[in-house]
Amino acid sequence: MTHNIILIFKDKIFLNINNIMKFFKSLFNPDKSNITMKLYHKSNKIILPLLLPSIFLDNDNNYKQFFDFANLNILGFHSYVSFSSIITDYHKKIPFINENIIRAVNFKTHGFLFLFFSYHLYNYYKYNKYNYLIDYNKLKRYDTLVYKLHDK
Repeated sequence: MTHNIILIFKDKIFLNINNIMKFFKSLFNPDKSNITMKLYHKSNKIILPLLLPSIFLDNDNNYKQFFDFANLNILGFHSYVSFSSIITDYHKKIPFINENIIRAVNFKTHGFLFLFFSYHLYNYYKYNKYNYLIDYNKLKRYDTLVYKLHDK
């Protein structure tokens, strides 16, 4: 009886070992997944419109942080899928390195860089956004004529 309940539970939320293995296989081989490639080609059209506001908005604008984080996501996704496509095309020309090792390094590198840039982007907007005005006023005070005459 318990065995049937576990099977029904697994069938309802699709947590059997085959689906977990498919998920990890598609995670390490995103260029072989049709869904991932469709998202890759559709999001090509979003890259430039999201980069423009991120470039032209001032750092004190409240919306710039959302554009920066969206760019981080899209560029990281595109980089990961592109490197995975390169691995698929050229792994046979490097016979002394296993394809799975290269894919694991690709996944770990892109994952680490995504977390690294997300952490620093979050801290930049959390701490430096309001300190920027204080530092700017401090620099502005040192450039005044009174400060220069007092310094001599």
